[in-house]
Amino acid sequence: MSMRLGDLDLEDEHVTVGLEDSLMEAAHRLIDVPGGVLIVLDDEGSPHGIVRPDHVLMHVVRNSDLTSTRCRDVMESDLLRMSLMTPLGEVIAAVEARSPAAVVAVDENGEYAGWFSPSDLARARERLGLLRELDRARR
Repeated sequence: MSMRLGDLDLEDEHVTVGLEDSLMEAAHRLIDVPGGVLIVLDDEGSPHGIVRPDHVLMHVVRNSDLTSTRCRDVMESDLLRMSLMTPLGEVIAAVEARSPAAVVAVDENGEYAGWFSPSDLARARERLGLLRELDRARR
């Protein structure tokens, strides 16, 4: 049985924020996810980018007005959208080929369903390795 992207816990290590939310709001939300990111969604729930803590810190250092700066203006938009049904091997291959800023899972309607974090990538590689070993042992 092939593991799929949707088999992983894609709801940890992040929170979401809106395109028009302020960087101040982003900063407040990031406090709740140490080491995580914000996934920037539009009003329909479609992912458009990510905001990392360093994006916020850069604007703090520059003395930007965090209440008027919008997430859409600072987000990194190089997202790789993958269906929840995508086999993990295909996800890993796509990440290695493209090196996107983030990988997000989307449902059949293209709506955001979760974030495939770097730690998820490490776990997926480990699981696939174990599955391959078990498969070889059965032969």
